[in-house]
Amino acid sequence: MTFTGAETPPRICSVCDKVLWFELQPEDLQGTPHHATRRALETSAKSCRTCSLVLRAAIANYQNSRGQRNGKGYWRQFNAIQYHEHSSVRTVTYVKELGACMPAASTDYNKGYGRAVLGATGNITSDGVHVDSDREVPNLEVLAVDEDETTDLPVWLYGNWWAEYDSNSPSDTSHLRLMGVGARFGKTQSHFDAFNCSSDQVHLRGSYLGICASDDSLFSKIPGRLRELSSESDIAINRLEKWLKECALNHPFCGPPQLNPVLPTRVIDVFASDRGVAIFEVQGRRGRYVTLSHCWGTSSILTATKRSIEDLKEGIAVSFLPKTFQDAIKITRRLGIKYLWIDCLCIIQDDPDDWEREASAMSHVYRNSYLTISASASKDSYDGCFPKREKDSYISPATISLGYTTPREATGLRSHSLVYEHTSQVGRKNSIYLFEEWLPGSSFHFPQKMKIGSFCKRFDPIADEPLSTRAWTLQERLLSPRIIHYARDQMYFECESCLKSEDGFTFDDIYFGMKRLLETQRIPHNQHGLSPSGGLSFIVGQDAGDAYSGTRWQGGWLSLIKNYTVRNLTASRDKLTALAGVARAVAEETGDRYFAGLWGSHFMEDLCWRMYPYEEINDRRNARNTAMKGKLIGAVHKPAEYRAPSWSWASLDGPVRHIPLSYSQLVSKVVECSTVPAGKDPYGRVSSGKLDIQGPIYEIKPHEPKKRWDRHGIPVEIDLEDDRGASIGALHLDLPDEPITYPCYALFLDPSKALILQTSKIKPQRNEDGTESVESLATKHILTTCDVKREIARNPQMKSFTFQAICDAVRIGVGVFVKAAKENLDQPGEEDKDPERWDEAKHGKLTLDKILHVSGDESWGPITKDDPKVWVTIV
Repeated sequence: MTFTGAETPPRICSVCDKVLWFELQPEDLQGTPHHATRRALETSAKSCRTCSLVLRAAIANYQNSRGQRNGKGYWRQFNAIQYHEHSSVRTVTYVKELGACMPAASTDYNKGYGRAVLGATGNITSDGVHVDSDREVPNLEVLAVDEDETTDLPVWLYGNWWAEYDSNSPSDTSHLRLMGVGARFGKTQSHFDAFNCSSDQVHLRGSYLGICASDDSLFSKIPGRLRELSSESDIAINRLEKWLKECALNHPFCGPPQLNPVLPTRVIDVFASDRGVAIFEVQGRRGRYVTLSHCWGTSSILTATKRSIEDLKEGIAVSFLPKTFQDAIKITRRLGIKYLWIDCLCIIQDDPDDWEREASAMSHVYRNSYLTISASASKDSYDGCFPKREKDSYISPATISLGYTTPREATGLRSHSLVYEHTSQVGRKNSIYLFEEWLPGSSFHFPQKMKIGSFCKRFDPIADEPLSTRAWTLQERLLSPRIIHYARDQMYFECESCLKSEDGFTFDDIYFGMKRLLETQRIPHNQHGLSPSGGLSFIVGQDAGDAYSGTRWQGGWLSLIKNYTVRNLTASRDKLTALAGVARAVAEETGDRYFAGLWGSHFMEDLCWRMYPYEEINDRRNARNTAMKGKLIGAVHKPAEYRAPSWSWASLDGPVRHIPLSYSQLVSKVVECSTVPAGKDPYGRVSSGKLDIQGPIYEIKPHEPKKRWDRHGIPVEIDLEDDRGASIGALHLDLPDEPITYPCYALFLDPSKALILQTSKIKPQRNEDGTESVESLATKHILTTCDVKREIARNPQMKSFTFQAICDAVRIGVGVFVKAAKENLDQPGEEDKDPERWDEAKHGKLTLDKILHVSGDESWGPITKDDPKVWVTIV
């Protein structure tokens, strides 16, 4: 394939006209010459828009290499390698600039170049995000560069080539894709001679110009696309059709869509007439259909009722329907599919029996649909599916992942388009678009992975859309095999294999898929909880690998509950019902038993949840930890009506997160669990439930710290009444705004994590003289492990007995306890005293065994499997 030079539109110089932008070499190979000096580039930039972009890119390349970008520091990745140059080999360091957020995973296809090391260039939060810096930031607007050193330096261009997949052959380049264009000042083409670069480093500074091509472009190596301002345009519909075809043909994990599934009880026939549609009762018929996921909103909308259903069967004009329904009908017709399912029109809303029957069939409705249309940006049924986008300015998914807010303006003043004519197809033109956007660099030898989540933080691009605030829509998204999201910024296509943005990015590890969920529900026992290979922790009370929890936190049930519990429900009683479709699908596929939001095969892991109303920040500057409350995630409250037993997260409203257990050191066991459904659906509401569990139980007492409390939660303690002494813990109440009342008890699940219990029965408190007070009441006591130990000490043959608490208990929170250290860390000390340096002459060489730490799934807790257990019933 050969091309003529770029057509010469106004404001493009002869130098830019000759550049083959789509064939630029990677950053760590030879640069492509541009203008001979910086001064010549500045002169040309006054009339050539492309030169203006190149000048800004070259200046940013130099300025940002000094440790700041967009007013904050960033992460750097270091790899020491043996570099082959001609016939010689020398050790060099690859220094790769990343974004403000710590990468969630390995960034490159490494090819055996050794383990990468990360370093921060500025102030970071506890989760690895750089914050704004106080020091002065160079302003690109004034084009401030070193006049003396750069005036006569040439300008060199390079391409930012990322890898779509791993390649087995070093000479194979079919996996590389052009993501951007960079420019640098340098004495020669060599990257070693780049301005402000050490001779023993290959400094990958990334690209400062984004690049896109049109949909019909012959530049197959450029995946970037311009998003459509109108999602109902022909180009937008063609993109949807292309995504659907690609998924059907090239995604073995997804599999082809069902050709002739059983239709839901009722569907909408979108081809009933030219101007109207009709409700159709299928009576067991089969066929392809599309589903709609949408917000009802607060405005009154047309619904199917006992009175209106017959009229809806006769037909209704499309123009009489809400805008969102009209748009869904338009999309379904454009795809050539006859049937559409919309909940409020296909379920009889004032018929309780029909509603419960159809709600329980939700898993089949969405799982069997050809496509789900997600009106993600719409707040109600009158907003429509297609958001109004008036300006070509938005923050791209890659920029958000990197931790920045600089908008992409692919057709604005800081952009330029170049048109190339294909010599073998006369008259066919191909456009590429250049615009300002920074992306991390990529080495030809170990290229950057393309998926978002590999080069910076993982995030869900749909999470902040109005539709994602609704609890019912989570299972609609999860159950659907293919979804088109009409979000505020652009379209996103999601299937079981990936999530793709309209502008050409692919997301990694979004974890919204039934197949992923089912995989995690089938894991063996040893894959629960903390990983045995989770690394090290030197922070007392913090597990090793705490930030990277087990399998079921990564697209499994526990991540699902975390997402679900921050969403809103109009009817509080639907807490379990709105997730029943997913629960039914999991139970049918795995054969597992379901107990009000918890699974029988994973019960201990599901049981260890806590309310999480605020982000919890740990400031560890100056070798001290300061526990700080961050932004509000969601308020916590108890519903007016009973909804689930106290041991279920569904008993409360508010954000829930699970705490990973040390599964190799569990100290409790479930004896029996049962729930009673409140209706016909065994996966919906429950009227009661109880849990019989056996484990060590210790009474909790308030703790008065002798120095600054540096943990989240309420300080409490338990007395083990043996040589282990007292153990200090942090208690997290299920209702954080309510005061803690004593007595309460810790039922340990593993050596450090415990459910906090109280009895539901009360009795009068006793006065000092032994009489009962009629004015004050207290909860009854629970039999504890210390009671059992004292009883066994008096009567050793009772060691084999089963000890059971008489009174039923209710859960009121969770606690995390630590065993007493060799030196009591709670002794009063000088608050501002700096940590002492290790004196090797006095203490010997510092080795790991001399440092307080845990590794893998080891626990900081004091409890062992030898602690006597008490059988207790929790309701």
